[in-house]
Amino acid sequence: MAGVRTARSQRKQKEMEYQEKLKLLDEELMSFYLYCQQVGFTEAEMNIICAPLVSALRRSQLKKGAKILASVILVLGTIYGICQMGSVSMHLTAIGRLFMIKLLPFWDWTSMFYESCLVSNPFYGEYTLTEEDCVSCEALENIDRLGGVTYEQLLDNYISRDAPLIVVDAMENWPVMNTDDFWFDNITQLYLNDDKLIDTVPCILTTNLRPGSSDLHVVLKRIHSPKVDKWFVHWQNCDIHAVKALRKFYQRPYFLSSIVSPAHFNWVLMSSDYNTKIYKKVELDSGLIMLAQLRGSTSFRLSPHNPCNSSCPELQGDLQEGEMLVFTNFMWTFEYFPGRNLDNVAILTETVWEESN
Repeated sequence: MAGVRTARSQRKQKEMEYQEKLKLLDEELMSFYLYCQQVGFTEAEMNIICAPLVSALRRSQLKKGAKILASVILVLGTIYGICQMGSVSMHLTAIGRLFMIKLLPFWDWTSMFYESCLVSNPFYGEYTLTEEDCVSCEALENIDRLGGVTYEQLLDNYISRDAPLIVVDAMENWPVMNTDDFWFDNITQLYLNDDKLIDTVPCILTTNLRPGSSDLHVVLKRIHSPKVDKWFVHWQNCDIHAVKALRKFYQRPYFLSSIVSPAHFNWVLMSSDYNTKIYKKVELDSGLIMLAQLRGSTSFRLSPHNPCNSSCPELQGDLQEGEMLVFTNFMWTFEYFPGRNLDNVAILTETVWEESN
């Protein structure tokens, strides 16, 4: 205790000496200023005389400011590095969620959570269907299956008429279709071994495995186990790293023009021996939708949006391995149930589509 008191006394003594020195310096500067005024120096002359002192003070202030800025950056960098640690990040995320839940009685932020844009664009007007649009689908009875499709044929006979199409030879030249050992492991290992995908969180995740959260890695580890059977899972990649990583399993279809932009989001649909007749709805953004069946099969249903659901029929079909379903979801909602095979893998892409395409 005596040592602590001595240290405190020494610090106070130094602070008093420092304050006395500042007070003495201030008095001397004031005396010098008054002397210069009495002698008759002008402001310009005084500026010249005091220039070295002013320059030294400025340098001192700049050094002090740089030290403070460096300290702040160092502290923020340390905090950021700590927050990137797995356990710390998990706890901070949990605390943040609890805080947002506690905030609900004072501010209902849930509407903003489900919005795709926080700031509305006054020049954007979402297109809505009218009864006049329903004439394009009221006579449809089934979905055509074609091969050797050209872009003009796709655009004129199907896309512009809101008619879906199954292209039977869209994936013949894809390397993934000519790989005998392609299986769930290829996709699961992609996510589990890529450093950029370790922390990726899908925007939408649906499965019967009930992981208790939207943790994709938990689901992938479970389906990777041979002890787990009779399951399905589908998820949407909206993280740019995940979107790009999945592109290694598919290519631009031959019938699609190069002027059409790449998919902005993509989905994975996988299942194993999951026998069901209950359709799983997939919430898609508006645009050009392409579902590529890499392995197994998928049964699907396209239902017209309101008000066309009263005049247009539902379209059902089965997508077999190597086939691709192409449609725009301005008119249709997409639902599916997994095939009964032991290995069913499909990739769905969402692409921005405008009439100018």
